[in-house]
Amino acid sequence: MAELDTRLFYWIFEGWRADWVTPIMIFFSDALKSWQGRAAAVLIWVYLLWRGGRARAFALWLVPILVLTNETADWLKAWVGRERPCVALPIDALTGNLTSGSFPSAHAANMSALVGVATALWGRKAFWGLFWLPLLVGLSRVYVGVHYPSDVVGGWLLGWLYGWGIVSLIGWIRARSVPSSARNDSGGV
Repeated sequence: MAELDTRLFYWIFEGWRADWVTPIMIFFSDALKSWQGRAAAVLIWVYLLWRGGRARAFALWLVPILVLTNETADWLKAWVGRERPCVALPIDALTGNLTSGSFPSAHAANMSALVGVATALWGRKAFWGLFWLPLLVGLSRVYVGVHYPSDVVGGWLLGWLYGWGIVSLIGWIRARSVPSSARNDSGGV
């Protein structure tokens, strides 16, 4: 498995290299590390709160789910102890060599959690409208040299488990605990 993972890593890290692709991948890898990216994320979050309904429910679910996802990913990185490719392999990452653990990718997990929450609230339409986000973020982390493909897949699964799993489970529990005559479609889960 490790050999296949390394071969897939090199296929993306070296095989996909193109001058026009690199800035796109760096953007998707590191956009939220800049103050501008973080400010934009906060403004979008405030807008979603203001919109109300399912948009507000999405914004309110997003904070605890992302905290849980990110903290779990960080804990797993320390527990698994896998070195990042930019440490274990003779390469230099495009965004700087990181020394923290590699598995799972917190970036991929967080974006997958976001799509999971949206899918739990809005259904398949949200999934098909947003699936590109964790896909591009995950691939960008391999492209810049800081994660193996299996780190990204692990992150996607972790994020989906928390984002879609928790919101859907709590919605299911709430739906069964409220009499059918009292249920409404207010947008909250």
